Amino acid sequence: MKTELSFVLDLALARTLVTRDVDNTLGAHHGLGLNDFALLLELRSAPEGKMRRVELANRLGVTTSGVARQLGPLERRGIVARESNPADARLALVVLTKAGAELLEQALVTAEEDAERVLAKYWSPAERQRLGKLLSAVRR
Repeated sequence: MKTELSFVLDLALARTLVTRDVDNTLGAHHGLGLNDFALLLELRSAPEGKMRRVELANRLGVTTSGVARQLGPLERRGIVARESNPADARLALVVLTKAGAELLEQALVTAEEDAERVLAKYWSPAERQRLGKLLSAVRR
């Protein structure tokens, strides 16, 4: 009989295997990792493509210092930029640049295709549908 800990460990392994596979493809074709891709998607969904780092960290489930480390290389590549927050100068906004939005659109096609390929290695379409419903609780 599986314990809750077994489920957690299996979930962690599944995340690692799926992430590694998609990371490799995104990296080879677009120079992005899956975590970078997720960050860009969050920015794209934000009003005007702008978000505070703390909001971005919360949406991604990481720390603000983790987001800061992740943003450095993206900023140097011109994919994201910083902008002063008009309401509070101490709170800079992270902005998706035009180049970042274009890269994201290109990477989105690759990511969608690769997600289908990777998930099909482990689960049938019916299993993926059930898994999607279960995992949607995480975003609530």
